[in-house]
Order: sequence, then structure tokens, then C-alpha cells
Amino acid sequence: MTVLRSFGLVVAVATVSARLGVWSLSDRLEVTSPDKSRKIELVNQSGKNLVVNWINPDTGESVPMSGDFNNGAKTTFDSFVNHTFAIHEPSTSPSCGVDEEDCGVQFITGNGISDQVAVAKENMEAAYQDSATKARDVTNAALERCRQVAKANLATGQDSKHVMSELVSCLDDTTTALLQQQNEEIAFQSKIRRDIAAQLENYTCSDPTRETTAPQEIRIWTHEDFPGSNITRKIGILHNRPDSQIHALENFISKEECDAIAEAASKNLHRGTVADGTGGSRLSDHRKAWQAAIKVHWEKENAGDLIARVVRRIYDYTNDALQYNLTVEGQEDLMSIQYFGHGRDSTESPDQYRPHCDGECDGLPHKTGGRVATMVMYCDAPELGGGTNFQTANVFVKPKVGAAAFFSYLNPKTMHNENGFTSHSGCPVIEGTKRIAVHWMRYGVDSENPWHSFNTLTIKKGEEDC
Repeated sequence: MTVLRSFGLVVAVATVSARLGVWSLSDRLEVTSPDKSRKIELVNQSGKNLVVNWINPDTGESVPMSGDFNNGAKTTFDSFVNHTFAIHEPSTSPSCGVDEEDCGVQFITGNGISDQVAVAKENMEAAYQDSATKARDVTNAALERCRQVAKANLATGQDSKHVMSELVSCLDDTTTALLQQQNEEIAFQSKIRRDIAAQLENYTCSDPTRETTAPQEIRIWTHEDFPGSNITRKIGILHNRPDSQIHALENFISKEECDAIAEAASKNLHRGTVADGTGGSRLSDHRKAWQAAIKVHWEKENAGDLIARVVRRIYDYTNDALQYNLTVEGQEDLMSIQYFGHGRDSTESPDQYRPHCDGECDGLPHKTGGRVATMVMYCDAPELGGGTNFQTANVFVKPKVGAAAFFSYLNPKTMHNENGFTSHSGCPVIEGTKRIAVHWMRYGVDSENPWHSFNTLTIKKGEEDC
């Protein structure tokens, strides 16, 4: 929390973030997200009526906001990063003199991290402003109780070793209770998030006008697709967390590469299956599509094999983006998947893949040999429908020929799975054909432990009874 003081009036500004602070107009902060809107909540606990003015960032002009800000009132208004507001007493206040500073002018500035809460108090600090401050206050109060118990035990002449043991026990019980309470709150919020996402799924998929989500950041990736080439591609970062990433890649796969994949798949198309929960797979209306696995002939890579070329590009991008250091040995086959539209008025259930996770999305430690990332490449785009929808992350990718959607679901530092943000669906295809080439990447496989040596529960075959 950053506290600004002037002339008896205190304005405490807290950000709901790990990084706290207030910046002046001269300290322009660059942010990666194009959305620089911020909400600022003001709470007046100064004991006085106040006035709020907006400072025009271009001219420095002070623009009055509507109405007085009465003592005890709260107000929330929309702002932007680095926009500054002045809070002061009305010029008609008896305490104001000729100089404006006598009115206790204070300034708050929208930060580059998150929404803010600002509390105006007189001659005292704000006791609580954000989740981080609240957590510290709760923890400190609990620790103080343990300290007071230890102090009282010492005062009664108890043995110091016994007092120390009781203190450790108190701290242990307190920490356990706080962690349990926090985990219950996180689980509750996660359930609400998933429930809301599930309710919005049909609406999101049925919107024929929806475009790909605006990126938080644009990156440029240059890659040597074949000897002597340096092809530059634009990457849109749609979702960016340590344990979950969603990227949109332009011009990732060529028409000739798509044609080579289609030819390899043409003789082996069959109905797609889903994991059955016991280590195997089964047919399900949850997934209505046609697919064919395509073996990558790495021995032909140096001879210019198109399928090996595009899969190598997938691994190069994945390792550049996330530092997984994956190798191609033991990895899954490339998969060609087709969804067919039956028309707007068809009574037949549409081709689609309902919400699912490609790997584990439970927040638990990674299982050796499990999937960690996916590349979806769009070879044919339907006329209507067929988007890739990440419900919980509020991210949507509209199919575009030659483009790709990349997402990962393992934190490379903690080696824990993400917790639901990459759950996604292939929206129903209404008109036209959607043909995609998909590659799932695994961590912990090699030539001696290939992907097919694990069942769909990521348990090594032959070890199911262990």
C-alpha cells in the first residue's frame, strides 16, 4: 500500500496485486495488455466532504467530477492507466484559505497492474485495502495470539522448552487453519468460474460473428522452416499465465503441408474416440468427428518431407515459447481431424467436441509421459461455426486457413498442471468443413518410453496394478 500525506488529509491507495504503488504522471508505465482501463473505488473516511477532480493527461487541466464526495460515501468510477485524480476539500470549506494547498489536495493515479481502492482518512493509516493487506492482517493477528499465549506461559514460570513446543504447535494449528480456509475459498471461486463458463458455452459457440479474442500482446517469431529460409510469423498472446498459455499463430502451416497431411490421412479416417476413464477409449457423442493418425517419418526429414517439416516447426516453437526442451523421440503421431457441417436446418446432431482438457488440468504434479501442450492447425475453415472456445479463460479462436492455436498446460518451473484454463471445446460446425491437424506434445517420453507405452490415465502399461 502507498500512502500519500498532505495537510492533515491522508489518501491511502492500495492495488489488488502483488506489486503495490502509485505513479505520477511523469512515470509512464508500459503494459503488455491493450486493455488499459482500470476501476478506482474511493472511500471517504476523512470526516469531511471532499471534491474529486480529473487531471487531463494532455493539458494538465483539472476537470471537476460530478457532485461532492460526502464523508462516509463510496464511489467507483472507470479510469485508465496513468490517469490522475485530485481529491480535496471544496473551496468553500472553512479550512481552505487563499492557497489551494490549504484544502488538503491529494493525488491518486491509476496503476498499470490492476484495479484500485483508495481510502481518504484524516491523520491515520488505512487499516485494510486489498487482499494482500487483508491476508497479512489476518496472519499477524493469528500470530499475535500465539505470541501472547507463549508470553503468558512464560510469566507463570513454565519451562522454556515446553513454552516453545506450545508456541510451535499453536503456529502449526494456526497456519493449517488459515491454509484450509484459503483453499476452500479458492475451490469455491473455481467452481463458480467453471459453472459460469459452462452456462456460457452454448451462447459463445452459437455466435456466428465472433472473432478471435483480441491479444494481450503481439510477438514476432522467426524460424528457419527449411535450410536457407527465415520466415517471420506474428503471434498473438491471448492468455498468459505461468502454468497456462494460449497463443494464436498466423500463417503457421502451408497449403502444401495441409495437402500432404490430407493425403496421408485419406485411407485411415475413422470415428474419433474419447478416454473412457479406465485407461482405454470409447466412442461418445461428446466428440463427433473423423480422425486419422499420421506417423511422422523422421528418417525423411532431411529429404524435405513436408509432414516432418511442420511437426519439427511445432517443437521448435514450443521449446522457444516455454523452454520445455521437448524432443521428438517417442512422441504421439500427428492427427488429422475433420468435422462436417449439416446445415442450419439439420436435425442431425452437429459435429463437435464438447468441453475437455487435452492433458491434465487438475493443478496436480505432472505425470511422467503426460501431455503438456497442443498445436491445432487449421487446414480448412467452415463457413459457419467450428471455433475453438476456451470457456474458463474467456478466449475464442476463429478458424482461419493456415493459422494455428497453441496452448500449454504445464508450469515448466513447478512441473504442476494448470487448473482448468485450457479446458476447451471444438464448437459445432454448422456449414462447411473444418479440417485440422493436431499434435499433442508429451513430457517424459523417449524412444524407450514412447507415448503408446502409457494408457489414457498416463500410467505405464503393465504397471496398472501397482
